[in-house]
Amino acid sequence: MRSQFPTGMKSKQPYQPTGYRFRLRSFFLLAGLLAVRPPTWAQTNTGATKPYATIDRESVAYRGPVRASPDTKGAAVIGMILPLTGALQAEGNTLLVAARLAVEQENAVGRIPGGKLELAVRDENGPWGQTSMEILKLYDQDHAVAILTSANGASAHLAEQIANKISIPILTLASDPSTTQANVPWLFRLGPSDTDQAQAFCQRIYRDLALKQVLLIAQTDHDGRAGAAEFEKSAKTFHAPPPHRLDCTDAAPNSASLEQALRANSPDAIVVWSDSPFAGSIMPILHAIVPATPVFFCRKATQVGSPEKRWAEQLTIDSMPDQDDARSKFQTVYFARAGVKPSEAAYEIARGIHAIAEGLRVNGTNRVLLRDYLANEPGSRHGDAAISVNFDAAGNDVHAFAVVKLLPVKP
Repeated sequence: MRSQFPTGMKSKQPYQPTGYRFRLRSFFLLAGLLAVRPPTWAQTNTGATKPYATIDRESVAYRGPVRASPDTKGAAVIGMILPLTGALQAEGNTLLVAARLAVEQENAVGRIPGGKLELAVRDENGPWGQTSMEILKLYDQDHAVAILTSANGASAHLAEQIANKISIPILTLASDPSTTQANVPWLFRLGPSDTDQAQAFCQRIYRDLALKQVLLIAQTDHDGRAGAAEFEKSAKTFHAPPPHRLDCTDAAPNSASLEQALRANSPDAIVVWSDSPFAGSIMPILHAIVPATPVFFCRKATQVGSPEKRWAEQLTIDSMPDQDDARSKFQTVYFARAGVKPSEAAYEIARGIHAIAEGLRVNGTNRVLLRDYLANEPGSRHGDAAISVNFDAAGNDVHAFAVVKLLPVKP
C-alpha cells in the first residue's frame, strides 16, 4: 500500500483515529470519566436510594407558553371531567356530590368574582377521543377557569397535554407519578402518587410487619400497570423478595386463577392496585380463602368506600387528620347529603375546589393568575390568606398521609 505522502515528507496533520480504533478510544475515555467521578448513593428514610441524577424543580423556570390571559366573563366556572356513565359511574357521582357541597360552601362565603361559583361537568366515558373533546368544551364553551379530573390516569394525561397548549390549570386525582414528572406547569395532583403509596405500603409490610411473601394483584389498565410497577420498584429498595404478581385483564377477574394464586403462594400480605369495582369483585374470594391475611388497597380501589365489610384487616392510604375540624365537618355534611361516609377522593375534590375559590378571590377569574396562585409564585398571594392545598414545585400535593385501616380488626 502506497503512502499518501512523498518519501521523506511527514504529514503536518494530527493523527485521526478512525473506525475500530476511534470507537475503542472513545470507550476508554468514557470509562475514565466514570472512574474519576463515580455515582454516589444516599439512603432515604424509607430505605430507598436516591437516583444518580434528578431534575431540580426549583430551577426550571418554564411556566407555560401563555403569560397573559384575559379574565373570563360571567360567573366563575370550575370544569369537571368525571365518569358519569359506565362501570365507574358510582365514583363519578361520589365526586360530584363532594364538588357541589364545596361550591355551596364557597358561595355562602361570597366574594367570588362574577358573583358566584358554578360547576360545568362532562363525561369522560365514551368512544375514543371523546375525553379530549369534552375537556376542550369545558374550556371553549363552558369558559372554565380550572378543570378537575377523576383518578383516571389516561384522562389526566390528556388534560395535561391540552392544558399546556391552551393554558388552563388542571387539578387531578390521578396517582400516576409521570403526570407531574413531565414538568407541565399547569397540572397539580390532589393526594399521594403511586410512588408515595408504594413506599408507604412497603414500609408497613416489609419493615414494620416484617412480612416476606406478597401477592400483588393488578388490574391491567393504565393505572393498574403504573401502580404495580411502582410497588415492585419500591420492594427492591427494601431488599424484599419480589412480589408474586397476578395481572387481571377483566373487570371481573378469573376466579379460578385468583384462587390458584392464593393457594399456591400462601401470601403474608396482599396488595391490590385496581379501581373500586374490581376490588369489590375479588373481596369475597379473598375472604373465603385467606381471611386472616392483611390486604392493602391503593387509593383508587377505595373511591366508593370499603370494597367489602367482611374482612380481617383492610388498609389504604389516607391523608393525615388535620388538627382542625375541617375534615370532620365535611364528613358530617357529606353524610347528611349522601347517606354514606365520603371517600378520601371526595375529600380531595372538595379541597381542590376550596383552593380554586381562594385563588379566584385574590386574583380574579384569570387562568394564568390562578395557576400562579396554586403554584405559590412570588406575588401571587396577598396578606395572610391560607390555601387549602399546598403543592411543591412539580405540582404534587404536600399534604401528609399515612397507611390506615379501613375497618377494625375482627376476631
